[in-house]
Amino acid sequence: MEIKVNLLPSDRRANFTEFGGIKLNLINLKLLIPFFLAVYLIEPVIESVYSGDIERFKKASTSNNSKYRKLRTESRKYDSIKTQVKQLNEQEKQLAEKIQVVKEIVDKRQNPFKVLKYIAENIPKDVWLLELELDDKRLKLVGYSKSWKSIGQFIENLKTSIFFNGNVNYTRPSNLSPDNNQQKFEPYEITTNVVSFK
Repeated sequence: MEIKVNLLPSDRRANFTEFGGIKLNLINLKLLIPFFLAVYLIEPVIESVYSGDIERFKKASTSNNSKYRKLRTESRKYDSIKTQVKQLNEQEKQLAEKIQVVKEIVDKRQNPFKVLKYIAENIPKDVWLLELELDDKRLKLVGYSKSWKSIGQFIENLKTSIFFNGNVNYTRPSNLSPDNNQQKFEPYEITTNVVSFK
């Protein structure tokens, strides 16, 4: 194995064309000077031209932020009102549901006043009622009359009424005697269905 060592002193002259690894002789000074002018002269000129606008925008931004904070503070005052409105809306909804239930109950309620009034106004003078029974919507009338004709007229009055379904059934009850104090009477039993109580 052979090792060679160079014992000659090296040429260590200063090289001013290279600084920090950058070769200065490769830099174009004609381009570098306008670059420095652009950076250090144009930027202050631009700032001086638009400084008034920048100041106005800063003031407007500060004013808007102040207004926003004020409005946000005021809006917090209405949070309790919003909660109350929400509660009132919920109560209104519950009340509307209860009213609907009451309305349905009232609509289903059967008030026979108008039905009975119609019967009283449209029964012939020589027809008597001994029994009147209203079971849900089924109506049963039992009584006497002086003649068949009057019973027929009564049945016709019931058929043409808006309160009944038009289907009127007549039977002669066996438990009623046709004789009363030696006078001849015709017993009757009439059944029909009520379709409307209004």
